[in-house]
Amino acid sequence: MSAVAQPGPVPSPEIIREATREILERPEFTEPSRWHEIFLEMLKAIKEWLDALGAWSEANPILARVLFVVALLILLACLAHLLYLALADVLPFGRKKDTTTARSTRWEILEGTATNWHDALQVARDMLKEGNVRRAIWIAHRVLLGLLDEQGAIKFAGWKTNSHYLGECARSHPWYPTFAELTELYENAVYASRSAPANTADALVSRVGEWCSETSG
Repeated sequence: MSAVAQPGPVPSPEIIREATREILERPEFTEPSRWHEIFLEMLKAIKEWLDALGAWSEANPILARVLFVVALLILLACLAHLLYLALADVLPFGRKKDTTTARSTRWEILEGTATNWHDALQVARDMLKEGNVRRAIWIAHRVLLGLLDEQGAIKFAGWKTNSHYLGECARSHPWYPTFAELTELYENAVYASRSAPANTADALVSRVGEWCSETSG
């Protein structure tokens, strides 16, 4: 009698799933890329549009010329506008516009406290008289930042910290010692909410006021 072949061991479900996954991931079982089809459809649509445009131009030659001239003028106007934007800083009228904009926006440093440095410092003096030393220090510090920005010693930006400004301002600048002192007082009074000496704040406000008068800010 011939021996009957014994069946081999049945693989586990995990092995079957892994083998099935490997087979399905082969290129012959992978669907074509949808992006490839979209790209071909776009090319086909563009070709059909160009063909239709060519046929329309042949049927309406005069109107086609008019539309071509109009499109050309629009293109030239767009190019001229881009050229103006690129060269506005070096053109005389561009500089005048930029200067006006800079003068109107520099008071934003004060965040609505006043519309010029002198008025802001007067508000600071009034705050000192009312005992609001913290507010007076804040205003004086902002005015000094604005004056230093006008001189080019720093570049004011809302995201910068006091450390940024101290790093930007040259230590050889004649206002640097006062700037550093006022900044330290600002850090303690505004950020740390510590009481600041009123006489020190008054002296710093007066000093900033003198510089403001000298520079006619």
